[in-house]
Amino acid sequence: MTQTNLPPPNIRQADHLLVAQNSSVEQSSNRLVNIVIVVLTVVAFLPAFLDRHFYDSMPRFIISLVLGVTYGLIGTSQLKPFKQLSWRMRLFIYFSLQLIILSAIFILGKEYDNNFWLLMLPLSAQGTSMGWLGSIGISFIQLGLFWRIFWWQLAFAEYSNALLSIATAILFTVLFTIIAFREQDARIEIERLARDLQSANYRLAEYAAQVEELATMRERNRLAREIHDNLGHFLTVVNVQIEAARTIMEVNPDKAQDALTKAQKLTQDGLASVRQSVSTLRESPLAQRTLSKAISLLVQENQSAGIASAMTVTGEPRPLDPKIELTLYRAAQEGLTNVRKHARASQVDLYLDYQSDQYIQLQVKDNGIGVAKADGGFGLLGIQERVQLLNGTINIETEPGKGFTLTIQIPIPQENGK
Repeated sequence: MTQTNLPPPNIRQADHLLVAQNSSVEQSSNRLVNIVIVVLTVVAFLPAFLDRHFYDSMPRFIISLVLGVTYGLIGTSQLKPFKQLSWRMRLFIYFSLQLIILSAIFILGKEYDNNFWLLMLPLSAQGTSMGWLGSIGISFIQLGLFWRIFWWQLAFAEYSNALLSIATAILFTVLFTIIAFREQDARIEIERLARDLQSANYRLAEYAAQVEELATMRERNRLAREIHDNLGHFLTVVNVQIEAARTIMEVNPDKAQDALTKAQKLTQDGLASVRQSVSTLRESPLAQRTLSKAISLLVQENQSAGIASAMTVTGEPRPLDPKIELTLYRAAQEGLTNVRKHARASQVDLYLDYQSDQYIQLQVKDNGIGVAKADGGFGLLGIQERVQLLNGTINIETEPGKGFTLTIQIPIPQENGK
């Protein structure tokens, strides 16, 4: 089943908000450009409209009016109906049409008062869409057309001041346009960064929630292992003591009473341990004793349950990481509990090996009935989880009639191995 990971609703809302904001910024900019084009077109034609001779030739007046309106419409639309064309082709068509219309307006209105040079400003500003060179090229083409139509028969001194004024106006317009669009781009970039930051914050919050959930799950599993390992051990020993008492009650009442007393004591100890586990996550059983001593007490309890039990320590015992020691203790506890519950064994041997500087090894071996396949209940699963958290290995060897051997190796961190 394919699963699609969608961003959280708040992130999608931020995305939609950013798109709306960017669209709003672009619309505002386009609206401002359109207003400037319309105003400049009106101001450019205003002196001609106020010149009464402009109306002497009605065809020229109508054509000039149509050209002015067309120039304004094309300038404000920027060939948006032709979006299917490539960007370069649209620019080429746009500037070609506008320059042709501009030339026609210059020719028709050169005999009358006019401010037609203002019509060059929008094209120079829009030329910045092609960069500095594009804007300079469009500006020079317009100045060339204007010179050819209005000034080509005049001496340079006669139009030098006008040329300087027009060139300055064009330069100012281009610079202002570049600054304005850079400011717009910067605003859009800031909004994008703000959105990315907001999205990152949302994701961090989600990751924090996931980490908290994972930590809670791990703690639940740890508590489950602690309660199972601890309570399961006590209940198993209690059950063995009660079974022994029932078996010998008639033939040896004193020994049966002793078994029941031990069972009662174990019940009290188990209850106290469970209460402590639930209330304070239980202090480690290794807090006041060494690992070998704590495991030897487990072996003694197993011995008292009627199963011959022995423990062998090889190498020089040394303090280890508390997590390693607790894992080995729980593994020994679970191994001995399984012997009493399932193995039907008469002998169990436990080996604790400190000989290697690289790892420590624990082995629990019984002579019980064995099994064809070690599926592992919750206890063995808990041991496996503990060992894997320490990068250790767990190995089980068993066959029907050949007993059960549990071997655990846990690497010793470098600082502990020295």
